[in-house]
This record gives sequence, C-alpha cells and structure tokens, in this order.
Amino acid sequence: MEREDSAIERVGSTFKDKPSDDEKVELERQRALYEQQLKYMEKLISLNSTRGCEVVNVVVEGTEHLRDDFIARHIQPLIQAKNLQSLMLGVNAMNDTLRSSGAVKDLAVCINGMSSNRGVLVVQPKLKLIPINKFMAKTGTNVGNGEGDGYMTFQWRNIFGGGENFIVDATTGTRTRSSYLVNYNAPFNESLTWRWDTSAYATSRNIDWSSHEQVLKGLKTKISQDVNGVTQEWSLQSVIRSVKPYSLAPSKTILAHAGDDLKVSLGYDINIDTRDDKVLPTTGWKLGLQNEIAGLSKFSTSHFLKQTFEANWATNSNSNILNCSLRGGWLYTQDDYSHVMDRFYLGGPNDVRSFFYNGLGARDQGDSLGGDAFISGGVSVFTRFPFIRESSGLKLHSFVNFGSLVPWDHNEPLLKLLNDLAHPSVGCGFGVVFKHPVARLELNFVLPLVAHEHDALRKGFQYGIGLQFM
Repeated sequence: MEREDSAIERVGSTFKDKPSDDEKVELERQRALYEQQLKYMEKLISLNSTRGCEVVNVVVEGTEHLRDDFIARHIQPLIQAKNLQSLMLGVNAMNDTLRSSGAVKDLAVCINGMSSNRGVLVVQPKLKLIPINKFMAKTGTNVGNGEGDGYMTFQWRNIFGGGENFIVDATTGTRTRSSYLVNYNAPFNESLTWRWDTSAYATSRNIDWSSHEQVLKGLKTKISQDVNGVTQEWSLQSVIRSVKPYSLAPSKTILAHAGDDLKVSLGYDINIDTRDDKVLPTTGWKLGLQNEIAGLSKFSTSHFLKQTFEANWATNSNSNILNCSLRGGWLYTQDDYSHVMDRFYLGGPNDVRSFFYNGLGARDQGDSLGGDAFISGGVSVFTRFPFIRESSGLKLHSFVNFGSLVPWDHNEPLLKLLNDLAHPSVGCGFGVVFKHPVARLELNFVLPLVAHEHDALRKGFQYGIGLQFM
C-alpha cells in the first residue's frame, strides 16, 4: 500500500466520534427500536411480501448540516417502494449508503403504519440522523511492518453538507523521515456508492535494506466503490521519485537508480472480501487483483505493466482456526531494467516468516534488490491458549510459509522464470498471537527449512505487529 493511501485509511479507521453518555443511551434506545421494527417488518413481510404499500412521505430529523438534494438521493429507495419487500430493501439500502457517506455518525429508522386502503398499506418512515463533528484533530503512533511512526492529522468533515472531507496529515517515524498529505474526498458525481478522492503528498523514507533514501512528490486521483464486500478503485497517479544513496560505498545497482524519475500510471484494483474479521478471520475468503500500467504520458520515464493477486481463506472447528493465503505478482518493463521502487519485496514477520524484513531475493553488497516476479503463501493454525477463556484474543500459533522472488530476464524463455519461481524459500515455526481490536501481535520461534544463497535468514524468536499477515 502506498504511504498516502495508508494515511487516508488510518484516518478513516481511527477518526471515530466518541458519543457522550446521553448520546449512548439515545443511540441504544434508537437501535433497540430499529431492531424491534425490523423484526416486526420481517415477520410481516414473510406473510405479506407482495402486499402493496404506499409511502406518503418521509420524516427526517437532524438535517441541519445536510443539503436537501443529498438527503433526497438517499431516501429515494424508500419513496420508490411499491410493496413491503421493496420497502425493507429500501430501508437497508438507505441505511448502508448514509452510514458509508461520512455525513452522519448514526441513524435510526422507524416505520409507522398509517392506514390500509384497498389492500394497500400506507406507511410513513421516520429517520433520526445524528450528525458528525465537523472538525477532528488527532495525534498518535503506529507500529507495524517493521516500522514505527508518529502522526498528526486534522480533518474537516461534511464541509458542504454532502459527505465532503478535507484531510491534512503529517507523519514522522523510524523509516519515514517525513510525510505530508493533503486530501479531499467527496461523493463522485452525486453517486450513493462511488467516491472521488484526490491527494497531494510528499514523503521521504530511509530504505535501510537497500542503503538509500526515497523521496516522493506526487498527485493521485481515484474513484472507489465499496458495496456488499466488493471494493473497486480506478486511480491516476503522477509522481516524481528520487533515489538518494546514503551509504559510503553503495552498491552499483543502487547507484544505477540514483536520481529522479517520473512515473505516470493508471491503476485498477478489485477486492472481494467475505471474511468475518480482517485482523484474525475465523471464516470467509478474500480475493484481490491489483493492476497498474505506467508510461501513458510522453513525460513518464517509467514504462511497465504490473499485476498482483491475493487469495485468503479462513475456517474454524471448535476453538481451532485455520488460515490459508496465497499471493503472487509480475512486473513487465519496457525499459532496460525495472525501477527499484516498482519491484516486489518479500520477507519478514508479516509475510514470509523465518527471514529478515525484505530479506528474500537477489542482493548486491548487502542491498536487497527485490524482484520482478514472486509467489508466496502460507498455512497458519491458531488454537486455544491453555487455561485462558476461549473468547480471549490470545492464541497459540503454528505455521508453514514459503516465498520465491526472482528477476525477469526477457531474453530468457518464460519457462525459466516459472522454474525459478517453483523453488521457493520455506520457513516454519510456532508461537503466540494476540488479537487486539486495532492490530495483531505475533511472537514466534522461527526456523528456515529451505533457503537460497542471498536470503537473509532469521532463526530464533521473531515478532510482528500489523493488520495484514501471511
């Protein structure tokens, strides 16, 4: 994930309004009323699913900071309902789109039956909207993926009464020397599900596994959709990338990449996620595909096609959990060699355990060079910790994982590339896992089983903190 994307995701996941005690009581009352109405309507629909209904009007409270046209678009599914079944579908659709719009903190729906005329039920839906706070400021720290940082974020929300947000973020950390982000996002073309997002960013990071500093200055525009567990994203990015070796004796490969580079790229990502939890799932599956093409502009100095895929599956039996994962990708460049920032990197406690962070693949004077194609996967088993209640976030963990990262010489036959990928490095181990509401912590005893000449091996204890693990 790009640094600017992770900052926006962090804002979305951590900027949660904390309601007062009175608001909590009111929210619980409204939720209980909504659930009661929902159960009543579900029972009613099961008996009269095709019975006609007429919505005379929709009463909405709490619209002081929302535009009329914004509210009108969201309640349209209610107004268009012609029978009880479509009415309930409209309630669910309105509930989902309003909550995901970022314009309201919470809402409750009450449906009042007014009369019955010629077999048609006349109803009046009533909405109570609880607005979000307009301005939020937050400071905090992040630890994960071999890095720790501190951040300060300011967010202005629902600026024009239609779910528009403006974000300013600054970050500094162990590897990220500085990162600045300015972001504006809003519904795209008045859509209920698509959002438009534009970011300007500047970052400076120390890449200690390759003895250089990376400086990025760019613009990124994207439109995205998240509906029923299916997320899509189209993006256009223009970024100036600088590689600055800082070692007294940098490798020849890193020196060859030193200087500035302009990348103009178009991307499309799609993910389908049915898992019950993203940190430590117990059931469900996920499929993801990421595509990027660079060099569409005559000013772009990078020209490549890049694609990655991801598959995850989780299941459980009693108190035991099984997680399986598989990832892969390829990078085809039209230049003499691929850029060091476009390549794939493998190794570390969050993907291929038993190896150091980005420790797999070719090296030059100790610098990790990455690769143009990779395949990796793993199987993890989580069991109940002895003498600890089953609902505890503490689990025993055992795993086997593998990974193969290789360069792609276009002068060689494709069969050679596939043969190189078919000989992965393998590691195994066991340990403990703690599932925190915002992250997952692992402490494992690891042992490499199969390794290649340039791999950086890790034997003994290895810990990892983050949201995504192999």
